[in-house]
Amino acid sequence: MPWIEFNGQEIADSNFCIQFLKREFKVDIDSHMNDTEKAIAHSVRTMLEENTYWALVYCRWLSAFGAEYRRKVFTKKFGHLVFPLKHLIAHHITKKIKRDLWGHGMGRHSEQELYGIAERDLLAVSEILGKKKFLFGEKPCLADVALFAFIAASAWDLPESPFDELIKTKAQNLHRHAQRIRELYYPDWNEIISRNTNSV
Repeated sequence: MPWIEFNGQEIADSNFCIQFLKREFKVDIDSHMNDTEKAIAHSVRTMLEENTYWALVYCRWLSAFGAEYRRKVFTKKFGHLVFPLKHLIAHHITKKIKRDLWGHGMGRHSEQELYGIAERDLLAVSEILGKKKFLFGEKPCLADVALFAFIAASAWDLPESPFDELIKTKAQNLHRHAQRIRELYYPDWNEIISRNTNSV
């Protein structure tokens, strides 16, 4: 996941889905950018998806900051199961996440080192954004979408976490950027969040 199905063809992984849709519908939301901007945007997306993401995984699934998030997920998915089974599933998921983090390499660092890596990544993106409306001017690109998704899944989903603290202090422009994307593309955001919360 994520994945799409189009005319019976299944495509997995968001990046492959994007490439497929660009070819199929002849659309490119990065067409307003020059080659240098596209290269920087690609680097930003790759950093967020392949590096910063793992600090989010740790925060969400293994840290104290993610306790409420985990409670909601486990209640929604496994709340109907008896206690010993729920406990075994939670232990299995936690063990797998630890193994994945270790295999990637990010899990070999301390919690503070992990958050330090994420902070450096996000401050780099904050510097690129500066005072602009979007990363490369007046129009959003795919990197803006990736950045929005990351802020929504980290700072907004994990209040009082290091991600939340960062966008309230050193990288306030990332918070304003995410709000801008939300207002532009998700005017029904609160309704969607409320519906999903109530279904937990």
